[in-house]
Amino acid sequence: MKEGREKAEAIRKEGLAQIQESIARARADTIGEADQITRNAKAECDAVVNRRVSQEKQKARLAYLAEKNRVLDEVMKEVQARLLEFCRNDSSYRPFLLKSIARGMESVPSEHIKVFVSQNDLRRYKRSKLLDDAVATTQTSKKAVFSDQPITTIGGAIASSQDDKIRVDCTLEARLGLTRPQLLAEISKILFLAQS
Repeated sequence: MKEGREKAEAIRKEGLAQIQESIARARADTIGEADQITRNAKAECDAVVNRRVSQEKQKARLAYLAEKNRVLDEVMKEVQARLLEFCRNDSSYRPFLLKSIARGMESVPSEHIKVFVSQNDLRRYKRSKLLDDAVATTQTSKKAVFSDQPITTIGGAIASSQDDKIRVDCTLEARLGLTRPQLLAEISKILFLAQS
């Protein structure tokens, strides 16, 4: 009996040791899995946070750009309004119109030129006087006539060869279009870099 008890005690101790070893292994595995789950969850959370921060930054950037474009559009509308005022002032607009016609005539490689101006300019100025003054500034022997077809423009002129194959646009819109990128860059620098 004594021997049986000792054997049973040894088996019990061995079983208890195995159980404790299994529990320790299970605990270590569980802690390792929990750590891995925690790392994965943290990585996923960081990814979600970074994605949301990036999205919010993108939204803020788009809102800023939309507002910037709105302000630039308003400035360009103001520029056009001032150009309209400029065109209403005969003392400053007529010399500009003469230069526009002359520049167009000089640029068209033809002896006979058609000049297109707005309906308002056709009504406002004596055609022959305006053309004579423009030709006088070019010091050329080219012949020019006004087209009866007015153009839609704030101001300025378009010169064309008689066959309309060559056209030179000397309107305010054309000049504004050519300088628009530089103007917008300069306006942006003044309005938006000053705030930084």
